[in-house]
Amino acid sequence: MFVSLKSNVEVIMLKFRSFLWILMMLVAFRSAAQQPEVAVTARLDSTHILVGDHLHLHLSAQTTGKTVLSFQSKDEWKMMNCEVLDVSDIQRNEKNGQVTYRQDFVVTAFDTSRAVIAPIQVWADTAMAACTDTIFFYVDTLPVFVDTAAAFRDIKPPLGGLEQVEKSYRKIWIIGSSVGAGLILIALILVFFLVWWPILKKKRAIRQREIRRQSSGAIALGHLRELKAKELCQKGMAKEHYSELSVILRTYLDDQWDVNAMEMVTDEIMTAMASLEVTEQQRMEILSFLRISDLVKYARRQPPMEENALQMDNVTKFVRDTDQQEQQRRAQQADKRNKGGE
Repeated sequence: MFVSLKSNVEVIMLKFRSFLWILMMLVAFRSAAQQPEVAVTARLDSTHILVGDHLHLHLSAQTTGKTVLSFQSKDEWKMMNCEVLDVSDIQRNEKNGQVTYRQDFVVTAFDTSRAVIAPIQVWADTAMAACTDTIFFYVDTLPVFVDTAAAFRDIKPPLGGLEQVEKSYRKIWIIGSSVGAGLILIALILVFFLVWWPILKKKRAIRQREIRRQSSGAIALGHLRELKAKELCQKGMAKEHYSELSVILRTYLDDQWDVNAMEMVTDEIMTAMASLEVTEQQRMEILSFLRISDLVKYARRQPPMEENALQMDNVTKFVRDTDQQEQQRRAQQADKRNKGGE
């Protein structure tokens, strides 16, 4: 009797396992059947840019039904030799049952090499539905012009009807032409490196400096938004917060006005700022921030959260206002030069 009861229990357990297995297979099949089809594309405006230039990256994803799509946050992207400066809002367009999501990004790079962005994920509701291919472009120091619109040329036919000449004369002519071409090439190389190369190098340095100056405000504001999102002070990491905020401000001063603030102490920075076109209130706010930053980094002071927020706002306002002032001043100078040239 005991053996019979045990056998019945084993049969019941076996049937119960089979039922669970079939139920799991049905749920998995239904989930797979309900998974929406998503087509995603990533397109760059160009595959080559100059150092410091901006490049637009366009993401789009298509699906059907009522599935809500979203792109992976730029903070989670895996990037090499490039960074994202600006992000647009996601645009949704529905037509003939097809729903299209679009989002644009502004990308830049400051080192000459190949820039790479790892595949970007697209999420459908709470599950990953698709991802892009690996995105890459090249960063150059000088413009390279390639005529991609030119048509292919036919292969030239064999030359015919050439007159026979004396072998000795032809040999002398070939040697003389080769020597002359070599001397001309050497002369051109010397002229290039002794005359034109210093000029090109100086123009490139001026152009790169102007690019850094024009984009200094946008880059600094982007870093400030990223630092604010980290919430380091709320996590008890005030020293790290003020260190990063100080680096952002010092880098902005160097890019905007050629003030080598990274190698200066607070008093040296304030002396250098005395010659800049900033207001006295702006100088005092920056002096207050630098003093508190020194106390936090070297004296382990823990300012209250209100003070941390105030200093963050003061630095952000300083970058935004002075960048606008400098952009307007340079535009006025350019107008005066154009009118003077006329």
